[in-house]
Amino acid sequence: MRTLVLGGSGFLGSHIVDRFVAEKHDVTVYDLYTERYRRTPKGVQFITGDFGNVGALDEVISSGFDAIIHCVSTTTPKSSDESAEFDIQSNVIGTVRLMDICVRRGIGKLVFLSSGGTVYGDVGDIPAIPESHGVTPICSYGVSKLSIERYLSVYHHLHGLNYVSLRLSNPYGERQSPHRALGALTVFLYRTLTQQPIEIWGDGSVIRDFIYAGDVASAVHQASVGPLKGVFNVGTGAGTSLRELVAEITRAVNMEPRIVWLKSRPFDVPRVVLDCTKLKTATEWKCLTGMQEGISKTAAWLRDAEAS
Repeated sequence: MRTLVLGGSGFLGSHIVDRFVAEKHDVTVYDLYTERYRRTPKGVQFITGDFGNVGALDEVISSGFDAIIHCVSTTTPKSSDESAEFDIQSNVIGTVRLMDICVRRGIGKLVFLSSGGTVYGDVGDIPAIPESHGVTPICSYGVSKLSIERYLSVYHHLHGLNYVSLRLSNPYGERQSPHRALGALTVFLYRTLTQQPIEIWGDGSVIRDFIYAGDVASAVHQASVGPLKGVFNVGTGAGTSLRELVAEITRAVNMEPRIVWLKSRPFDVPRVVLDCTKLKTATEWKCLTGMQEGISKTAAWLRDAEAS
């Protein structure tokens, strides 16, 4: 199967590339830069290009692909609110242009990485959120992701575009930058290993669903090669508070971090845990990596990256 991974040099993109290479697929990566933490894997074709360059993107896609994996995002939940216009222009409009290309070029399937952590908004104390739950995002990032999902549905209805939207919880793992304002587990872990203070907004009671990147890549593969259509959650179904996360990290690396407590942020909803029954029922997918194993793998990579 010929697969194009847009943003394949990024954190999640690189894990998706690994999965498709392991499954013997023909993989092409389209990104602005090669991977930051390693060389492009053997057998992968890398094409330098900007997601916003419609002509260049069209030229690449014109060669024909069975599946396109859309991993590109120009914003984070925090940065999206600093310029909603940029978020809309670069992400929503950019993806609509991609859909037009996919329809024109007859692409087999478009798999979009959405955000289960932001599209639902504040759902209260629901143990695990199913896809059928209402969506009321409270940051521009979530609104943009949801808008793209809606346009995918429209393009399927009007043009027959075959798509899957995967609402991811909170991925972590190797090759996730510990220096960005995204990815609490990896950031907390790195700062613990380097004996820097951890910053926590609020009282640490915020609950998230942390999933290892390799399990996300497995779900993306299932969505690409199988008959899936529509929207699916991708998470562990288990919630971990930030206080509990610190305890898990302490246990995994045997180091006690220092915590700096900061004022809570308005876009941090109290609890987001995803119900992934729909995906598990439709495929053979399941999470295989427990938190302690995932933290250990990520810690080993962070140590190696710091030493090199």
